[in-house]
Amino acid sequence: MAFVSRKRKSKTEIAAPGAPGQRLSLFGPPLLIAGEDAAVYDQLLARMRAAAKPVDIIDEIWIDDVVYSEWGVLRWRRLKWSLLQELALEGLVNFLRKFELPPEAFADYLAGILQDNLPEDQADSAQTLAHKCALNEPGAVAKVNNVLADIGLNMDKVQNRADFHEARALAQKYVQREPDAVTRIDKLLADYGGSIETLMRDGLAEKLDYIERIDRLITIAESRRNNSLREIDRRRAVLGEALRRSVQEIEDGQFEVIESTATEGKDAA
Repeated sequence: MAFVSRKRKSKTEIAAPGAPGQRLSLFGPPLLIAGEDAAVYDQLLARMRAAAKPVDIIDEIWIDDVVYSEWGVLRWRRLKWSLLQELALEGLVNFLRKFELPPEAFADYLAGILQDNLPEDQADSAQTLAHKCALNEPGAVAKVNNVLADIGLNMDKVQNRADFHEARALAQKYVQREPDAVTRIDKLLADYGGSIETLMRDGLAEKLDYIERIDRLITIAESRRNNSLREIDRRRAVLGEALRRSVQEIEDGQFEVIESTATEGKDAA
């Protein structure tokens, strides 16, 4: 008897619709990847459930499928946006590397290298040595060249790395819409008759296949979501039609009873 009782309870738990925003344990945890916010997924589920108002386990299955599909749509859209952002950033970095790096920016980058490779008793002088080198003071240049040679570098490699580091840092500030960076880069782009779109063009050609694949995956996810929504609508429409038919049958039955009773009364009279 105890076993039967537990079995019946399990069926009731599975069949009963959950509370608003609650995902049935039957479906397990949401399938998220690293970095995705479970709270946002729960919010999407709660709003979907509030709109659909599930009444049984079939509704719960369809709603879970809709939420999962919609999350996939949003995920692919974010990926596409990230790819386009990276293309814009890459194009902007390449554009900015055409311009001469300010001496102080090169000096700061070089100082970081010297700080890690000078003898401990000279590490404190890394910033001063780097700035003197940036100003082409012969003694400083010679000393820096010796340090770089010991670690397999030369001045040209450091210059290239510093250029890239500075350009990327400035480009990221532009993407984040920091006012000084926006003003500076917009002026450079205007002077050269360019735009972010033109900078993206070359990189876009190389990544176009990836973007088209993402678009197809977005379309597939949207189709699956739309199919699930149609099934929910169809279930509700079928349910509504069944209820209307039942009501009509009951009303017709009552009418027949009333009519039959009235006829019997006349015959009796």
